[in-house]
Amino acid sequence: MKRGTLFLIVVGIMVWTGVVSCSKPNRVQILAYQKAILNTRADKDRFFATYPDSPLLPVQRMNFKGLRYYRPDIDYKVTAVFTPAKTAGSFQIQTSSGRPRVYVVLGRLNFSLKGHKLTLTAYQEKDLLAKHPDDLFVPFTDLTSDKTTYGGGRYLDVKSKGSGSRQVT
Repeated sequence: MKRGTLFLIVVGIMVWTGVVSCSKPNRVQILAYQKAILNTRADKDRFFATYPDSPLLPVQRMNFKGLRYYRPDIDYKVTAVFTPAKTAGSFQIQTSSGRPRVYVVLGRLNFSLKGHKLTLTAYQEKDLLAKHPDDLFVPFTDLTSDKTTYGGGRYLDVKSKGSGSRQVT
């Protein structure tokens, strides 16, 4: 085999390996992602079970064993582009504690998931805007709503990365 041909084959394999390794997360990245998700969930469960600001009533907190979750799946880790709302509308949500909360529309999160372009609306609790400006509340419904998950839908707590993009997991 000629030296030039061998060189081109080696370069081709290196390029192909680079493309494949960049397009799919490796095992270390997957495990790190899963660990981060599981830690966040443990923190949320601890908050629900022990903090006075928990949405659960004291009697519910005593018996609380944790929320039920799907297994972490890195295929659902996306980067969304945040587009601020032109006007800041608001609405009220009745909570399980009986205390209504007012939320302000902050903008939209645009992203692609499994080949589909999607948009979710991002909100912030009005009372927390000044104290936690990077915390977003992102409610949504999907095909699991009222089948394997709560009928009213689910939500994501999203933290801003401060760059115009917000990572949603």
